[in-house]
Amino acid sequence: MTEKKVLIPNAERSDLHGVFYFAKEEDSLEKPPILIMCHGFTGDKSEWGRFPETAKALNKEGYDALTFDFSGSGENKREPINLTKQANDLENVYNWVTTQGYSKIAVLGLSFGGLTTMKANLPGIITYVLWAPPLLLHSTSDQVDWFKDIDKGPVEIPSSGDYDPIIIDMSFVMDVANFRIRPALKKCIDPTLIVQGTADEQVPFELNKKAFSLMPQDDNHKFIEVQGATHDFEEEHLQEFIRETINWLKIYF
Repeated sequence: MTEKKVLIPNAERSDLHGVFYFAKEEDSLEKPPILIMCHGFTGDKSEWGRFPETAKALNKEGYDALTFDFSGSGENKREPINLTKQANDLENVYNWVTTQGYSKIAVLGLSFGGLTTMKANLPGIITYVLWAPPLLLHSTSDQVDWFKDIDKGPVEIPSSGDYDPIIIDMSFVMDVANFRIRPALKKCIDPTLIVQGTADEQVPFELNKKAFSLMPQDDNHKFIEVQGATHDFEEEHLQEFIRETINWLKIYF
């Protein structure tokens, strides 16, 4: 596995920090399939080591991987984040990856990154993989605390690692509320895998089962239960998320 830090051009805002994980030599004439990984809310391109671990497993199968920080997150300059900005970021990243010579491209979205993939316009995508995505609206105690003063101005929320807090304002709340997720789920004809922990308290298991039931019910859509996994899944639960993802990608790659 070879790693390379990159700056991905972002038409609307500052360039995005990312990391390529190559299965073979970077300058190989024939590009393998690639998985773009999208981090969650308050997360970054590492996702507490989950994404590098996933990239390592992907490389062993001959696939490349790319992780990146959304605008306002990770190494990127701080600005209020919202769903529309992140969807635009992902569209720019996806288009940039095609200019690098990749034709078989899949996208993985973790948590809020999963909701982002549902909003983004990604023509020609091979398949979506969603890890514990908050597809249907619900509230947690953390969210209630974050949003209680948001009408008074931007709010800072601690982020992952040693990075500065992320910033949200009312655009974050309105963006999520205005996104018509149910029609998006019904129109999601592209192959889609949802992997969900049964002990997830931040994204309730039953809500995602309901969300999945709104998708086309065919062989190109699958819901995987990971017994006992919470939203902060790691160790054997992480390995199960990775294993199910690779098994799915092998079908379409």
